Formats: sequence, structure tokens, C-alpha cells
Amino acid sequence: MTQLAPPPSVDPASEYHPIPVGHIFPHAPGEFHIYLRHGDTHTLFARSGEALTGVRREMLGEYGVRTVFIHRDERDSYRAYMRRHLPGALLGAQLPIADKATVFYHNCCDIVSDLIRERLPQAVSDVHGRLFVGYARDSVAFLCSEAGLARMGALMAHDYDVYSHGVHVFVYTVFLLRSLGLPTPTIVQAGVGALLHDSGKEAVDPAVLSKPGRLTPGEFLTVKEHPALGVRLCRGLSLSRLARECILMHHEKLDGKGYPGGRAGEAIPLHVRAVSLADVYDALTSRRCYADAVRPFEALRIMRHEMAGSFDVDLYKRFVMLLSGAALL
Repeated sequence: MTQLAPPPSVDPASEYHPIPVGHIFPHAPGEFHIYLRHGDTHTLFARSGEALTGVRREMLGEYGVRTVFIHRDERDSYRAYMRRHLPGALLGAQLPIADKATVFYHNCCDIVSDLIRERLPQAVSDVHGRLFVGYARDSVAFLCSEAGLARMGALMAHDYDVYSHGVHVFVYTVFLLRSLGLPTPTIVQAGVGALLHDSGKEAVDPAVLSKPGRLTPGEFLTVKEHPALGVRLCRGLSLSRLARECILMHHEKLDGKGYPGGRAGEAIPLHVRAVSLADVYDALTSRRCYADAVRPFEALRIMRHEMAGSFDVDLYKRFVMLLSGAALL
């Protein structure tokens, strides 16, 4: 399994956010200023729109500079930069596999950290935050082969929001399964499945995925094929049975009214039920092309009353307690 270096530590009191030099891609300038740190001060090194190529990269290398900084007010610009350029970096031949793996892992960690800070209760301490990042490391490591990185790059290129949604579902899934005391290997493999659960949407027309209105019956049938398509697209990744089940069954419902197999009750494994619940909760609380995000309480109400029969009730109740800040971890 690939060994991944942790992302640089962030000082919450600082106005500047660390970025590994390797995450600023050659010939791809960003819309943010780049700074170097000298003790407690930060000095402008490259202005917005200037690429880190040639002499500048050589200069950083000569002085052993591995981390540069952006102002925290420009973090949204950096997120947009990664959204534009990370898919090409993973699919292209410029970066070595190890560098691709690192930038992919760090990008996942950024999404995980943002979700923890913005959507999980204050009771989720820094210790638990590091725990989630650790599970992200172990799950992402299974995808850091050439085939795995190409699969993630292709999914990002097709629809970056599907990829980031997968990272969100990963966090909620780990949140739930960790609270149940499941073994670490089970949680890690469920995390792999959560990251890849919507990978089959790569085979769905982007116009259908981004359609603002109601899907036609034919379009909905196409979308319903994505779990099986996901398993097929991931055949070259040597996934565990557990991870494959998360991809194939995440739209199954406890009452047997889901797809693709119409499985019900105990025929749906516990890890799949966790991914299914996490998938719907994140979809409801995120802005989608066809609906605005709803607040957490409203999402939970919809899931309990308008989607009755879809979810494991005990798991749902545990999820509500976790979101309310109950110390179940």
C-alpha cells in the first residue's frame, strides 16, 4: 500500500495557508498570490496569474523550499484552481505517480477538513479531525496505483462535484462506522467504497447529471445504471468485496424498493446502509443543480418522514445523535 506524506500542518491563528510546491502545477498559474515564509513574516514570491516555472522552481529547489503560502482569503481561489487542474494532473504524464498520489491525498484531506469544520458539530474535536484524515490516508492509499489515480482523474474531469460528494460521503460513513466500533480494516474498505460509490456516473451524460429540472423516464433509467457501471469501471482496481458492495448497492433501500437489485433488510450489509444514509444526507445538505441545499434538521426530517422505509432506523438514530454532538466516537 502506498505510503503518503501528511499535508502540511495549518496554524489556525495565521493569515497564511501552506501549500506544497508540487501542488502548484507548472504552466498553470493560479488566481492567487504566492508567498514565502521567513520566520514570522511572509514575503510575496509570485503574483496572481504568474506560473511557477523554470528559474523560479529551480530557485525554490536550491533553497530547499517545499512549502509556499497563500493568504487565507484566497483559499477559494486555490480550491477553484485544484478543481480546474487536478483532473489533468492525475491523467497526464508530467507528474510521477508518487507526486500524483500526494496531491490527490492532500486534496481529499482539504475537502475532509472543510467538511468537518463547516458541517460537523463542534464536539468533533481536533483529535477526531485527525482521525478522519488518518482514515482518508488509508482509504486513498488503495487508490494510488496508476489505474486508481487515472480512475479518480477521469471521474473528476467528468464531474468534479461527483468526486467531492464522494469525499463527503466518505467522512459521514467513517463517522458512523467508527461510532459502532467496527474494525479499522472494515472502516477503511467502506471508505474506499464511499469514495468510489458514484464512479459509474462517469458513464452518464453530463447534461443529464447537471439537468436542473425533473429527469425524463429514459434519463432516470440511465442514471439508475450507474451503480453497476461503477463496478464495471473499477474492475482494474483490485477492490475488496466490501468496497464493491458499497458501489453496487448504495441505492438499495431497506424496504426493498431501491435499485439495482431490490435487496431488502439484512440482504443489505451494514457498511452499505451507512454509505446509503451518508449519500442521501450529503445530497440534501449540498447545493445541487436541481435543488438548493437544505439545513441539517430539514434533511433529517425529510429522511425520516418523506423517505420512511429507505434507511436502517437504528443507524439513522445514531447518525442524528452524532450530528447533535453526542460523544459516541
